Amino acid sequence: MVPVVVVGNTLNALGVVRSLAQGAVPVFLVTSTRQCAAAWSRHCRVVRRPTLGDRDLLAAVRAVHERTGERPVLMLTGDEEVDAASNLRGELQPLCRLRLPAPDVVRLLEDKGQFQRFAERHDLPVPRAAVLTGTGELGAIGALALPVVVKPALKAPVLQHRVERAVRAGTLREAQSAATQMLSVTGKVVVQEWIDGPDTEIYFCLFACDAESRATSMFVGRKVVCAPPAIGNTAYCVAAPEASAELSQLTARLIASVRYQGLGSLEFKRERTSGRFLIVEPTVGRTDWQEEIAALCGVNVPLAAYCSETGTEMPATALPTASAWRTSIGHRAPRGSVAAGTRVYDAHFRLSDPLPGLYYYLVDAILKRGLRLAWRPITTMGRAKIRAREVAQSRAVTARPMPADE
Repeated sequence: MVPVVVVGNTLNALGVVRSLAQGAVPVFLVTSTRQCAAAWSRHCRVVRRPTLGDRDLLAAVRAVHERTGERPVLMLTGDEEVDAASNLRGELQPLCRLRLPAPDVVRLLEDKGQFQRFAERHDLPVPRAAVLTGTGELGAIGALALPVVVKPALKAPVLQHRVERAVRAGTLREAQSAATQMLSVTGKVVVQEWIDGPDTEIYFCLFACDAESRATSMFVGRKVVCAPPAIGNTAYCVAAPEASAELSQLTARLIASVRYQGLGSLEFKRERTSGRFLIVEPTVGRTDWQEEIAALCGVNVPLAAYCSETGTEMPATALPTASAWRTSIGHRAPRGSVAAGTRVYDAHFRLSDPLPGLYYYLVDAILKRGLRLAWRPITTMGRAKIRAREVAQSRAVTARPMPADE
């Protein structure tokens, strides 16, 4: 069989590896560290490189090509890898099967400022926003309803840990201060009105498109828990058949408008007062953090993309029971937010593939954190300070910045 090269260091990569395992596809994982859960999966062979960008990515793909004598299918799980592959697509094409949107589409969807204006022109539902390119435009924030979210237009400074991914601001002064700070690092900032609603009203549509921009697979899901609440990553999610028709249609409109190719997704949030779905942001050229929930629910997006690229038939799968995906055993769904009888899958630990879970729960969660605590004696006064800080953070949770990860 034609192999797949999955590139990434995160939980996203593990989900893709396990999804492809449903089709018995040979998988090579390109990673820059052994200290990631995916590298411990029995379903892949590891290819280590110093980085996942530019020449290291090219060298890893070439190594798999020479080793197997095949042009493997390349699947990306992070933004840096997408940028590297897009820049090197001319050199990668002879070595692998790479399906990405056109370069101008990648730039359009990666730039939150460009996408905001594109969505407004094409009547796609997005929150009201101001796109700022300098501190002289800070007055535009005053036309927006508070609270707002302040984001750098591009993710590169976020991935380089030079600026926060996003900051929620409750006052005009806070918003202008956050925008000024971001503008000092990056040349463009987007300030969006906050979409009111709980975490359980955040939805996503995962998809894969072929060379003709036809969707070979599409799955709509719903977040149940975010960590930290309101501003964090997906911690618990399920399928959302009740919203599938509407969100699939909105996603298809975007796909058609840009002639999209390859893997991607759209994130939505339902506004509490109007009940409308608004687009939060697109993910371009790669799989999403919670990609595996689709495969667990019988819609295997990575495997469908593989079959499309290799011209093979999609294997038949048994209709699964209702499924949920969570990143850790520490996360619980709010009462009534998940249907009774839903089978919950741990993103790290599986009896059929136990080492990623053992690594995460024993080595990463216990040994590393335990050693750090052992070197930090906690006095009675220290415990009081920690408790006071926790209380202050819980009260200010909506003002905390988003993490740099997806």
